[in-house]
Amino acid sequence: MRPFSTSLLPPSAKGGARAAIAGRLRRTRGIQDQQTTFTPLIDAKAASRLLGVPHTWLLAQAREGRIPHHRLGHYVRFNPDDLKEWLAQTRSGVGGGARWHR
Repeated sequence: MRPFSTSLLPPSAKGGARAAIAGRLRRTRGIQDQQTTFTPLIDAKAASRLLGVPHTWLLAQAREGRIPHHRLGHYVRFNPDDLKEWLAQTRSGVGGGARWHR
């Protein structure tokens, strides 16, 4: 679907009328007034730098379905927010917290 543009409105729709028409068109087309924001996806090399692991290991984990990822054609991409959540879920130690030994 092509994004809505007020330039498509007739020139006679000025000021408040133009805004009212634009608002009605957005509602009828299901377009939100606020844009939905999301975290950009990153490639395996950037994700591996975040996690401190080799990118080859990360891709192998994605291939096995052990780590959250998105497959876009032949591209594999990772959401940093998903990786953060995955790290929290896979934390080992007593009570889910890491235990440090000295």
